[in-house]
Amino acid sequence: MITNDALSNVLYALPPKIKGALFNLSPTVQQNIAEIRLRKNLPLSLTVQGETVFLKSDGQTCFSLCNGLIYITENDINECFYLLCDDSVFAHENELKEGFIIMKNGCRAGVCGRLSGNGAMQDISSINLRISREVKGCANEILNRYGGGGLLIAGPPASGKTTLLRDFIRQLSNGQHGRISRIAVIDSRGEISGGGQLDLGLATDVLQTDNKAIGAEIALRTMFPDYIAFDEIGNINELNTVSLCFSSGVKIITTAHIESLFDLKNRQITRLLLESGAIDQVVVLPKIIGGKIQIITPKELYRENAV
Repeated sequence: MITNDALSNVLYALPPKIKGALFNLSPTVQQNIAEIRLRKNLPLSLTVQGETVFLKSDGQTCFSLCNGLIYITENDINECFYLLCDDSVFAHENELKEGFIIMKNGCRAGVCGRLSGNGAMQDISSINLRISREVKGCANEILNRYGGGGLLIAGPPASGKTTLLRDFIRQLSNGQHGRISRIAVIDSRGEISGGGQLDLGLATDVLQTDNKAIGAEIALRTMFPDYIAFDEIGNINELNTVSLCFSSGVKIITTAHIESLFDLKNRQITRLLLESGAIDQVVVLPKIIGGKIQIITPKELYRENAV
């Protein structure tokens, strides 16, 4: 049986043979699945606590090729694709040009195949279903050491940045850092709020838009937040909006994909973000979930002994 609500929310998009195997998984594995990956003519794989594992029909998992693995056929890919689209590919045409489909749980399913000359996605070859979940209390350590200013949560893929961001927002919004804070969440991918299904606190407003820069400007003008929160800054326009928010007295909470502190200090966008003065503390997540979390200031980051 499926004991995890977050996993249950993506089952509608899966062929029966995959759903059956997921039902046979142990509750511990179910609780820790972050992704379900279907690749044509290759074994079905799961991302579990940052590691890739392969799945057998009896619910057993292994870290390398072994007997009894579930192999994904072209029919499996097509069935999953049309279930995600709810049999209306046209309705998701603009999303597919960007390589994703928004699922019913608000997360994006990544889609790969062949992009035609007009940007249409054809000959689908792989699909990645992401599983959004709440882990209430996971931001406790950060909140206890939080100084009240702008915050950047940085880490490698699948290190739990969005999960941590979500709980941090919820706790700030509920007043668990001394006072209830008004937070405007610019949810460009629908993953922070889970399409409006997840708990982001009592004083949080969610604006869903693909354009984070415009969304942040709208929130700044109309919602009068104490904080504006969003996932990763991706371009200069978004960085300029951060500067606008900072100069208006609104604090920023955001994330960044990095592999190391070297990336954080030297990648153009993160370097400029840190130099802007909008970030007072950086949370650096380990590659392995459950490892040591670092919390440092930009000044400490740029000291010679920061590695």
